Amino acid sequence: MFRIARRIAVTSFAIAIAVLGTEAHATPRAPINPLKGAAGGAFIGQGNRTVAPFAHVRFCATSPSECSDGAGPSTVELTPSMLALLKRVNSRVNAAIEPYMPDGLETWVVNPDRGNCHDYAVTKRHDLIRAGWPSASLRLAVVYTRAGEGHLVLLVRTTEGDLVLDNLTSSIVPWNKSGLRFVSVEAGDKPRVWYSMR
Repeated sequence: MFRIARRIAVTSFAIAIAVLGTEAHATPRAPINPLKGAAGGAFIGQGNRTVAPFAHVRFCATSPSECSDGAGPSTVELTPSMLALLKRVNSRVNAAIEPYMPDGLETWVVNPDRGNCHDYAVTKRHDLIRAGWPSASLRLAVVYTRAGEGHLVLLVRTTEGDLVLDNLTSSIVPWNKSGLRFVSVEAGDKPRVWYSMR
C-alpha cells in the first residue's frame, strides 16, 4: 500500500514538473502597445443584469437611433490609426462642450453647446459611430470618481483592453488605471440593457 502511494506521489510530482517546465518556456503574448499598460487581460468584469439609469431610458425614448442594437465586432483591434481616431474624438468633444451643471431633471443630449458628463459620453459614442467605429464595442458606464461623485464615461473595448474616454481628462486610459469605481455598464450589442459590475 505504501509503495503504491509513493509511486502515485512520484508520478504526480513528475507531471507537475513537466507542466511547469512547459509553462516556463511559453512565449508571452506581446501587446500592440500603442497604449502602454492597456494589454494583459484589462477587460472589465460584467455582473448581473440591472436597471438602466432613468435618464438613459428617457434618452432612448427621445433619441431611439442612439440606442439601436450594436453592430460590428464587440472588440476592436487597437491599431495606431484607431487609437488616433479615439484621441481625436475625445479631444474634440472635451473642447467643444462647455461644462455645465444643470438644475432639475437630468437630460442627456448629443452635441450640446454646454453640458454635463453624460452629454460628453453620449456625444463621443455618437461621433465614433459616425466615424465608422463599431457600435458594439462602445458602452456607457456609470462610475464614481475618486471624490465619490456620480459620473458617466464611455468605455471602449479593444484588443488592448477596455479603455475609458472621460471628460475630466484628455488622457485615454485602461479602465483599471482610471481611478474610477465602476457601478454599471450598458451592453454593447443591446444598449437598452444594463449590467452591474463585479
